[in-house]
Amino acid sequence: MFYLVKTPGLLKKMIPGCIWNFSREDKVIYLTFDDGPHPLATPFVLDTLKQFNAKATFFCIGKNVVENPAIYKRILTEGHSAGNHTHNHLNGAKTDNEDYVENIKLAKKYIDSNLFRPPYGRITRFQVQLINRAFRII
Repeated sequence: MFYLVKTPGLLKKMIPGCIWNFSREDKVIYLTFDDGPHPLATPFVLDTLKQFNAKATFFCIGKNVVENPAIYKRILTEGHSAGNHTHNHLNGAKTDNEDYVENIKLAKKYIDSNLFRPPYGRITRFQVQLINRAFRII
């Protein structure tokens, strides 16, 4: 299969403990959306998913959940999954390890999930080790 963007194999080996891909034997598509809930985009996405009876995982920013609780509740009520995407959309490669983990913990107060996706796909090896104890990193 041809991909325009593909995670280098070396990176996968350097940072084990993250979920980089799933089995190719199952004919499944995983729909994921990052950075919400957003008052304009997320309701549109939810309406579209409902039209096709499709489910998705929304990797939410804690601050956005605080600002848009009704939309976050709708995500869960309609049977979708939620994941943690930090509280303030921090770039792990540019953030102190302790600050990064604390920001994830802050988001966890509002997002009840063991799934985590690092914003920008940027995370350090040490952060993976710290976060892997409580989250599945996607």
